Amino acid sequence: MAKKYSYSANDESLLTPVLYKYFVDPFVKILPYRLPANFITLISFSFIVIAFAIAVRGYWAHRYDFWRLIPLLTLAYLVGDCADGKQARRTGTGSPLGEYFDHFLDCFVTGLLMGILMISFQVTKPAIITIGFFNLYAGQIGSFWERYKRRVMCFGKLSTSEGILAIGLTSWLMSIPPIHTAADTVLFLDITGGEGLIITIMTGTAISAIHSLIRTQEISFRLIAHFVLSLTITYTAAYLYGKHNMVYITLVVSCYNVFFLASLLAATNLERRECLPDIIVPLSFVLFFLLPAYTLLIQSLQIAYLAIRIGIKFITFVRINRQYWYWINPPPPEHT
Repeated sequence: MAKKYSYSANDESLLTPVLYKYFVDPFVKILPYRLPANFITLISFSFIVIAFAIAVRGYWAHRYDFWRLIPLLTLAYLVGDCADGKQARRTGTGSPLGEYFDHFLDCFVTGLLMGILMISFQVTKPAIITIGFFNLYAGQIGSFWERYKRRVMCFGKLSTSEGILAIGLTSWLMSIPPIHTAADTVLFLDITGGEGLIITIMTGTAISAIHSLIRTQEISFRLIAHFVLSLTITYTAAYLYGKHNMVYITLVVSCYNVFFLASLLAATNLERRECLPDIIVPLSFVLFFLLPAYTLLIQSLQIAYLAIRIGIKFITFVRINRQYWYWINPPPPEHT
């Protein structure tokens, strides 16, 4: 007999009650009952992709056109990210596949949001870029690791929702010249106000990750190896291309971490071990020094390789749980 699916979370977020009362609950009330939660998940994810596209356009054009839309898009994403779970509970369609799909896309959101923030602050220092990307992903890995080991996800008073809105609002504020100038002012040790803000926020994220790992009272060699390799490729990519290609850094660091997180999510639902971290991509960074004329090709191959491996993991999990995918929800009980 199949084991009944359940999802457990301890959410102490200060923003969550407000978000549900004024946005999520009214939104879910007007949603069609037959609309599957997974579609809401996908649509809400698209808002972050659009926000990142706006930031990338500004990055290449050195302009801040449409930057005011970024906080609105992040809010829309948050509403959808909360509404999908409520819709699944409302229609009785909660499933391991729904949880996996939701968190799987969240893994990409983490990297895209940090890319938006780095582009907004025009960060080029390898150490600051590394602190941002590595710590933010460490916080997410810590949460998912706790879900894997303790079967519960914990969100503190200042957690995911607060961080997402903060990144959206801060990115928009940086498009205002006086605020950008103030954030670009050096405070001490060649660290600007904006960089100091990133360090402070990411320190809090690192502490949250440590707390999650402490609560599990268990870490593995594979987890430690991923942290080491993730730190290595993040710093190396930032060192080589921090001043020239933040888009590449965002994509390669995001995909590298998503590959491990995807295996962790699958391991949670299938009760298996997490996979070994990928070593091909870390080793491939040597090619940038040996074959500098083929930089663009190497970058493209790295991202394509990771995308294929992530795609294989995703398709494998979906096939195992394909009975939970709905193109349209079953009708309400009174109509069956």
